[in-house]
Amino acid sequence: MSQTKRRLDIASWPVSASLAALATVLVFGVGIWAQWRIDQRPAPVWAWVVLIGGALAFGLISYRQPLERLRVVPAACARAPRIVPLVLALILWGAAFPGFSGNLFRPLPTLAWLAGLVLVYLAFALPHAWPAAFFKGRALGRKQGIVVPWHIVILLVILAVGAYLRLRQLDAIPAEMGVDMPMNYENARDIMQGQFMIFCPRYPGRESLFFYLIALYGKLFSLSFFAIKFTSAFVGLATIATLYGVASDLYNRPAGLLAAALLAVSKWHVILSRTGYRAVLVPLMVLGLIYLTVRALRSARAQDFVLLGMLLGLSLYTYNSTLILPPVLVGALAVEFLLAGRGALARYGWGLPGLVLGALGVYLPLARYALEEPQIYLLRVASRITSAEVPVPHDVLRVLAGNVWRSLGMFNGVGDGMFYINVPFQPELGLISGVLLVCGVAYALLRWRRGHNALVLLFVGAMLLPEALAVSFPQEVPNAVRASGVIAPVYLLASLPLALLYQRFCAWERGRGAAPLSFSLGLPGQRRLSWDGHLSLHLNVVAVVVLVALLGFELRETAQAYFRDYVNISLQGNYSISLEMAKVIDEFAAEGPAYIKVWPNWYEGRAVRAQFRVTPHDWAGEISVLDPTKPPLSQIKGPVLFIVHPDDTRAQQVLRDFIPHGVMINHLDYRGHVAFITFYGVK
Repeated sequence: MSQTKRRLDIASWPVSASLAALATVLVFGVGIWAQWRIDQRPAPVWAWVVLIGGALAFGLISYRQPLERLRVVPAACARAPRIVPLVLALILWGAAFPGFSGNLFRPLPTLAWLAGLVLVYLAFALPHAWPAAFFKGRALGRKQGIVVPWHIVILLVILAVGAYLRLRQLDAIPAEMGVDMPMNYENARDIMQGQFMIFCPRYPGRESLFFYLIALYGKLFSLSFFAIKFTSAFVGLATIATLYGVASDLYNRPAGLLAAALLAVSKWHVILSRTGYRAVLVPLMVLGLIYLTVRALRSARAQDFVLLGMLLGLSLYTYNSTLILPPVLVGALAVEFLLAGRGALARYGWGLPGLVLGALGVYLPLARYALEEPQIYLLRVASRITSAEVPVPHDVLRVLAGNVWRSLGMFNGVGDGMFYINVPFQPELGLISGVLLVCGVAYALLRWRRGHNALVLLFVGAMLLPEALAVSFPQEVPNAVRASGVIAPVYLLASLPLALLYQRFCAWERGRGAAPLSFSLGLPGQRRLSWDGHLSLHLNVVAVVVLVALLGFELRETAQAYFRDYVNISLQGNYSISLEMAKVIDEFAAEGPAYIKVWPNWYEGRAVRAQFRVTPHDWAGEISVLDPTKPPLSQIKGPVLFIVHPDDTRAQQVLRDFIPHGVMINHLDYRGHVAFITFYGVK
């Protein structure tokens, strides 16, 4: 049997397949009951004991049942690079490096940098005939017609569900831009206007890759708050498809479909995909690193290590939590080399320089900025782990232990308390996925030496560190955005219990000698879409019904959490005061000047400017004092508009005295409260 295939030997199991399957179902039932009790706060200790004990019981029942693909030990070794293209690449990078000064991608340095990346890959790559294989595949496709495998049909359904949750009412939820989205808007607008920044320095500093994606959408359509949210939603959908591929590669196709389905209906990932944060790229990068790491280990091809390094370098352009990824990848490779046995370093040795060169090459422009402006580049990270903003607590070890404890509890217990990025304090996982996660972790821990389970577990633990290390701001822990890198491996592990249960039922049904089940669909004259299974009809129906019921429950929980609870806890019931102010000012733009009298903790001025459609974005109509003897009141001639806070009675009285015949209108939010007051008058 091939090493990449899974073995399923029922006779070797300690209990029969039918009893094991029944025990697994009972463990799931007890786990769901315990998780339900944990959700009814305060959570009793015994519920946690039952949940963890059930997970351990599941692990003991299933640990001898293989699901992961066997570790492949390649016969070949990574080849040494070609010297000439490697030297040329280093020369090009050396010439390009000074050209990245001033935080800009300039044309000639950028071309030299990209050419160097191509040369590094070619220096390590083996010659191959991919064009011939490509055209051969095209010819085969024309001869046989369009072939759509059954698992792709299911994946498309999963993506459709994921798209529904991520795109439904996207223009309206969330409605308010808040503090961060105006920064994202301005960064993307700068890029669209030709300011190709390497790093976006607006306080507190942001990595730029996500803003280039927003700018691309803005060039194709238009730049708006919706453009930011749609870009992040699209990245979220791409993450679902990528998780399917990675889980299928590490385990099997059912695990891939289940992982994709769980992520599609995940409230954690749905909210992250809709709010417009650049951290939505982190789960996608983590998945890519896991896949390329396994691919490089299986092939021992140096060019795969180069691609792994390049993706590592690219990930550093996404979000500050990815600064943890270089040491994580070093640790992951060290563990994998130890598990591979003797000769691993000699087998993969030449791939490691390729990995380092690929990572450093992609990181080169950002490295230049980091050398020029280290304080701005590292400000956000330094402020959380040092005394850059507030003093580090004296009992730092106790604070760190508390951070770790709360980080581990965010999945099944108390989640992030920030209202904008989740429903405050709800667990990040749903009732079903929370139980599946602890069972999947137990299974992977007991089989950590098999396949690449150790790699997945390592990424889960390591990607919690960016939030757990925030010892200067322990009140920010847990943090759903800072821990976003853990999302993908968490749902990969959560898919394993159901995949194992499905595998048990398959083996049991084959043992009964069930007749194969098949169906086919297609267009006349073309190869038909077909599926051949080895399960009886009734078992397929039962499996589908159970799976749809579980995922349907998770879907219902997510829909209620986001479209009801999230909306209800949003500021002013998801009323966008900045958007409404922008509309009022735009409508008056042809009449005369418009001003906003500022008031503490009222609105975000950059959000108002970002949502103008008529008024210029450099509008400077915010005023702190209304005095008839000073501008702007002393200079007004003709129609004018003022926006004031409902509690600013002094400003309202000044306007009435200054323009006695003016009209004052209350603007209500969705709860019937006065959000702001407009004053129209002619002087």
